[in-house]
Amino acid sequence: MIYDFIPVSFIDYPGKIAATVFVSGCNFRCPYCHNSSLISVREGICDEADIFKYLKNRKGRIDGVCITGGEPTLWKGLKNFTERVKALDLCVKLDTNGSRAEKLKELINEDLLDYIAMDIKAPLNKYGLFSNNESDISNVKLSVEIIKNSGKGYEFRTTVNEKILHIEDFISISKWLSPAKRYVLQGYKYNDDVLDKKLCGTKPCEIEFLEGIKKMFESNIEEVLIRV
Repeated sequence: MIYDFIPVSFIDYPGKIAATVFVSGCNFRCPYCHNSSLISVREGICDEADIFKYLKNRKGRIDGVCITGGEPTLWKGLKNFTERVKALDLCVKLDTNGSRAEKLKELINEDLLDYIAMDIKAPLNKYGLFSNNESDISNVKLSVEIIKNSGKGYEFRTTVNEKILHIEDFISISKWLSPAKRYVLQGYKYNDDVLDKKLCGTKPCEIEFLEGIKKMFESNIEEVLIRV
């Protein structure tokens, strides 16, 4: 279910001016989640009709729509929504945890996505920190391969909290993802919506730690970025 909407964003869709749609409901429980209020399905505070009225009125002024969450692939209305966005000649970026590989494959095969940002939570052996559903974790592995072979723009990205992931974890992630086009390291930032404040703490990730990890990936990933 669509919960909220940001009319203009310069950061959610790389290289494009986009509107951002937030979908509520998520099947993961990430300790550092900064949108934890969207884990449960919630009644929206904006109307889908108003979103499309806005998009039609801003045609030529924005480039696309970023769909984020929560986990958008759990939303039954996702395909219809992307079809309507594409009908306006706008690009679509999807943020996903990769747990619904078949839905992701369907959207790609029907040319409804232009850019995919998939969160890589941890090496596969530590995904139990985020989900206890083995099927979801198997789908994560499958989604990585689907995205890499999709022909679409994409990035894999990891939120880095030094209390949760360590250097050896990133060595494993590097081997898992290689080769890939783009990998993004997102430094953990505290806010009042963080799911597990005790575990994650309030201290932001050190830039030196991020830069050290970045060097580990540069030999087998085409582009490695740091976002803080």
